[in-house]
Amino acid sequence: MSGKQEEIEKIDAIADAIENSMKKGHISTLILLTLEKGPSHGYSLMQIIKDDTYGVWNPTASSLYPHLSSLTKKGLIEFTSEMEGKRERKVYEITQKGKKTLKKLIERQQNMRKSLLSMIMSTIGITDSNIPDDFESLFGPELIEDTSLVGKDVNEKLEILSKRKIVISKIVSKLQNVVNEINQRIESLKAD
Repeated sequence: MSGKQEEIEKIDAIADAIENSMKKGHISTLILLTLEKGPSHGYSLMQIIKDDTYGVWNPTASSLYPHLSSLTKKGLIEFTSEMEGKRERKVYEITQKGKKTLKKLIERQQNMRKSLLSMIMSTIGITDSNIPDDFESLFGPELIEDTSLVGKDVNEKLEILSKRKIVISKIVSKLQNVVNEINQRIESLKAD
């Protein structure tokens, strides 16, 4: 393996570790979002989160249950026990306190997303004054954490994403036209 390939693999490993850390920070929010749609047991929560995030979040029992325990202790969720055959199964439900907390978490997440977008844009040389106020709305909510897809069946998700694809394709086309115009102006200025 070449030195360059080793460096790429090291960078990928670092990025993976940071990404995993960021994902862990969102599991509690994803649990609350899922329970907002209705009660669920642990295994079902894992499946819904995986499906609704297109596999980006794929919580395991060992990562999910500590969050369920913590959310229960904080009074954000509660559970009832049901017997399924000879096994006891906990069915979790969001509390009123959990709903209020979820609302706050969503507001804070939106603010963090805007701040992160601003940092990314400034890093690549685009200042806030160059970004339309509704820049994010051009692309819809983040695809990974899109709460409009939570609890939808596959056909509904396909319809939503297909419409979004059409809108984004139109935006890309318009942006390409703007880039072409800018290139023409640049060439014109160079010619002068």
